[in-house]
Amino acid sequence: MTPHPNAPHANLDQQAPFLLDLAQALHISGLHSHELERQLNAVGQQLGVRVVCFAVLTMLTLNLTAEDGTQRVVMTRLPPYDYNMARLIALEELLGRIDGPASLDRCERELKAIMDTPPLWTGWSFVFFGFLLSAGVAVLLRGGWAEIVCGGAIGALFVRAYLVLARYPRLGPATPVILCAFAALAAHLSALALPQQSPFITSVAAVVFLLPGFMLTVAMSELATQNLLAGTGRLAGVFLLLFLMGAGLGIGNEIGLHLVPDRATGTPLPLPAWVIWPAIAILGVSMLGVLQAPWRSVLAMIAGCVLTWGIYSIVHAGFGMVVGAFAGALAVGFAGHFYNALSGQPAILVKIPGIITLVPGSVGFRGLHALMAQDSATGVGLLTDMVLTGAVLAVGLLLADNLAPLAFARLRRRRTAARLATTAGERSR
Repeated sequence: MTPHPNAPHANLDQQAPFLLDLAQALHISGLHSHELERQLNAVGQQLGVRVVCFAVLTMLTLNLTAEDGTQRVVMTRLPPYDYNMARLIALEELLGRIDGPASLDRCERELKAIMDTPPLWTGWSFVFFGFLLSAGVAVLLRGGWAEIVCGGAIGALFVRAYLVLARYPRLGPATPVILCAFAALAAHLSALALPQQSPFITSVAAVVFLLPGFMLTVAMSELATQNLLAGTGRLAGVFLLLFLMGAGLGIGNEIGLHLVPDRATGTPLPLPAWVIWPAIAILGVSMLGVLQAPWRSVLAMIAGCVLTWGIYSIVHAGFGMVVGAFAGALAVGFAGHFYNALSGQPAILVKIPGIITLVPGSVGFRGLHALMAQDSATGVGLLTDMVLTGAVLAVGLLLADNLAPLAFARLRRRRTAARLATTAGERSR
């Protein structure tokens, strides 16, 4: 006997592939495990299905239960994720248009169209954003004009080389080693033209595109929310990437010391104090490329960077680095949720740029550099600082994620009501 198309178990046959494709799309666009579970639960309620999501870095499992008790378990292997905010914005807009099982066919077509859309920033535009990112980070690392120029230029070359090597997936773990060795060697060679620069600051600024500072914060957040497998896997990925980058740095540094032995330890020329604020703004602009975000998001990203650094600087002066990092993360977390409630855009458009300004990954990078230089005490201390900073940032973000929705609930309800009224008006026409 052929089941009726409106029967609950028949609906599961259509809903299961859609929910699996949607979950995969959200994951590879940069949505974190605990947020992914929340979004899928909300979609399941719209479709009349209870969804239990289990996501780790390489696997996704969905347990679907219909109203009559019929169950379906689907799973898939997840590809590596990246951050594509333009795609994530489109996906979250799609989530708002899911209106019961009847809308499923339309949503499936829209989902395919979203995933077929090419990245916003590619080629030389992406390279230009890499230049801005490295130049801005050089200022945060207390570099001078020489480090800004050389770090930005090598950073642009680094990003270009990254795009080229990404075409050869078989290189796999060798890619960070090759890129960091190239950056360290280029930093030493650039000292021939600008001997007053610090090759280490230049090389760290150049490779900041790969530094897993925000990944560390996300790993700590997932561990704190009991997503232990996802958090442990991501944390292991952080340290593996740091060790690979450290190996590349060590190789390039040793070659550079032999080629340019008398110019290996430059001292940055001091910059005026006001330079830090344009650098922070430039860092926010560079996030457009790093996160594949649309132009209309640039003010929000700059605001996230400026707010986080401002709060961190004020609190750090009075209470130290740990409390400053916590206050900065808490502030940018609230700012992200306020931006989401006001505009409907993803909160991470504000949160990620803000957290990246604190650059915990560079602390770990310096720690690895010290260990490779046989300075065990300094190296272990810096790696400990990296983990502590990542944990503090995660706590700040988690507090904001739990408190901010309550604070901005009325604003979010107002925006939702306005959107529903607009949708109803369009349907009536």
